Amino acid sequence: MARYYEKLMAGMGRSEALRAVQLEMINRGGEYSHPYYWAAFVLAGNWRPLQ
Repeated sequence: MARYYEKLMAGMGRSEALRAVQLEMINRGGEYSHPYYWAAFVLAGNWRPLQ
């Protein structure tokens, strides 16, 4: 989640940031590439970037 918030603060949209972090975790390999660790995080509410 720390990477997600870093991306939000960098100006990415919420869905874009979440997807980017998920792809990073998948591509990094290892234990945390399994969906068990990241699939539970879903977006709800406002989808726009933080202002």
